[in-house]
Amino acid sequence: MRRVLIGDVLALAAYLKADPGADAGQVLAEVHAAHRFVRRMGRGHPVWGNGSVMGRLGPGRMGVALDAGALMALGAACTALVEWKLRPWLACPAACLYAKEVVRNGGRVMAEVKAKVTTVDPVWSRVCDEAREAIAAEPLLGGLIHSSLLHHSSMERALAYRFSLKLASGEMSEQILREIADRAYDSDPELGAAARADLMAVYDRDPACHRFIQPILFFKGYQAVQAYRIGHWLWGQGRKDLAYFVQMRVSEVFGVDIHPAARVGKGLMIDHAHSIVIGETAVVGDNVSMLHSVTLGGTGKEDGDRHPKIGNGVLIGAGAKVLGNITIGNCSRIAAGSVVLQDIPPMKTVAGVPAKIVGEAGCSQPAVSMDHKLTGCVDCD
Repeated sequence: MRRVLIGDVLALAAYLKADPGADAGQVLAEVHAAHRFVRRMGRGHPVWGNGSVMGRLGPGRMGVALDAGALMALGAACTALVEWKLRPWLACPAACLYAKEVVRNGGRVMAEVKAKVTTVDPVWSRVCDEAREAIAAEPLLGGLIHSSLLHHSSMERALAYRFSLKLASGEMSEQILREIADRAYDSDPELGAAARADLMAVYDRDPACHRFIQPILFFKGYQAVQAYRIGHWLWGQGRKDLAYFVQMRVSEVFGVDIHPAARVGKGLMIDHAHSIVIGETAVVGDNVSMLHSVTLGGTGKEDGDRHPKIGNGVLIGAGAKVLGNITIGNCSRIAAGSVVLQDIPPMKTVAGVPAKIVGEAGCSQPAVSMDHKLTGCVDCD
């Protein structure tokens, strides 16, 4: 059957109101067969005209007042259309409206309509532009780039594909993992927002990153964080064993071990990302940067809340260990190789084993400047 117009719905409803015992499903079956006849023969159907409800029943006229009988007929018409497995498109020449769903409430049936608006995603648009340029420059990567990026309608779909491709094994197929990732991104828009924030963080802070497509295709730190976020979503859904499976595969594939219960903010950049460990009760704020071999761990076998709380904008150097249920203040710096065992106030630089405060942070946003020199860094405002 062709796209259903509002006139078709009203015509069917008027028909059902005039004859409450009529079989709406049979009417739709005849309409569908007539439409196939019109397409195949290239001429009108002798009974159903152009192969639409209005072609046989005429324009629907429900009257000005919607009485109980009219509402019941309209509900029966909408229900029949839904059961026919059609999306109930309601074309309107003035507003491009479509019916999202049929809502039943207290015996009344009504269509919830919303404007069809084209969304703008500048991050994904740039990713696609860079992908086409990369294929032109290196045709041998065409298959990889098409399957990973250009084949997909959104960044979420591309990330779901990368997630399934990288974490698949003999224990869990790509198809199952893809379904899990798609469900996660569809259920929680914050996953997509965090992925974009992480991408911008890597692009802004990593001097080796020159294009948006690099982290998605080649940087294991970025890919590991996006996989962790799906595992964290599973954990929040109560699917803990599946979340543990994702954690295991991320550790095996990327060398990054983040417990799915850990809470990680947006704008995280993990450079190189080898041997990263983040414990179960750890909390990482927004816009944090860390290098390889960082551990946010416990100090022994104590149970409960036992891992560090990292504030916003913190820079953690390579090989640093932050241990125990301690707090690292916003916009602090932890020097490479340090072992931090006590709370650190905001805007400080710590270094040593055990780490001690050796000065101010050096700038307002050390995680953005990525300057690890203890002498201070250029202000990054």
